[in-house]
Amino acid sequence: MLTSLQIFFLFMAFSQFVLGILGNGFLGLINCIHWIKRSKISLPDFIIMNLAFSRIFLQCVVIFDATVLVLYPDFYYGMTISQIRETGWTLSNYFSIWLSTCLSVFYCLKIAIFSHHAFLRLKRRISQVVACILLTCGLFFFFNIVLHVRKFDIYSGLLKMRLITNYTENVRRKERELYVFYLLSLLLLLIPFIIFLFSCLLLILSLRRHTRMMQHHVTAPRDVSTKAHVRATIIMFSFLLLFVFHSVILLIGTAITFLQDAKLIMIIELAIPVYPSVHTFILILQNKNLKQAFLRLLWLKKGCMKGGVRGCFTH
Repeated sequence: MLTSLQIFFLFMAFSQFVLGILGNGFLGLINCIHWIKRSKISLPDFIIMNLAFSRIFLQCVVIFDATVLVLYPDFYYGMTISQIRETGWTLSNYFSIWLSTCLSVFYCLKIAIFSHHAFLRLKRRISQVVACILLTCGLFFFFNIVLHVRKFDIYSGLLKMRLITNYTENVRRKERELYVFYLLSLLLLLIPFIIFLFSCLLLILSLRRHTRMMQHHVTAPRDVSTKAHVRATIIMFSFLLLFVFHSVILLIGTAITFLQDAKLIMIIELAIPVYPSVHTFILILQNKNLKQAFLRLLWLKKGCMKGGVRGCFTH
């Protein structure tokens, strides 16, 4: 029999799952359609499309983890389920964070204005810079896989040792070794975090400086442009806050790995999908074309629900 806390947790987890799939599925589908129609795709659209798909995968991992935790708690820490969970978490978070970093760097180099020669040189080579980041992502990915395999070797040995011994010194040593590998995996994510943080702050600084310069002018076109820059600054600042929040949650999630506290795990699993879901809807709403297409989609679905199949064809 499920408790009220477990029912609430599953309700919130599935609600976030539906919202995440709706937003990221729409974003990925729109970019795929444009790619097919035009037979080409721009670099930011390509990054956003893959980012959306990686976040869909992350949402699926979260809902799988939540379902097993509540409905099959006896299997949650078993070797097979742990391998599936950890592999899913590692892949989805890794690609989601690196692709977010690529998007942040692209917008920084594309929009920010600085006179430093190094920045101007990078600005002229945006595609090469992003490609270099993606290549770095691939190289670190293979290293991450090695760490991942090693973690499971240690975890498998630890489970066997717990079956035949109590918490002896050997078991504690294995736990410390496993914790070190978890920390190494987190350190790999520290690199894209620093790049994201630096590029976001540069862009926010540039936008703020440009906005202050434009506020001295009172003509209508300048006023409209100033509002656009203020809106862009707010959007980038929200991206930054969400990304930092997500990174802190991942850090806490790693720290409580060995506590095996179901309530703490529930809190972490409800917090992790916040960034990929909210960030996606911000991307949609700040783009006029995407916003209109999304509203048309919602209107079409509303018509289908009211009028059945006929309602779908009358819109």
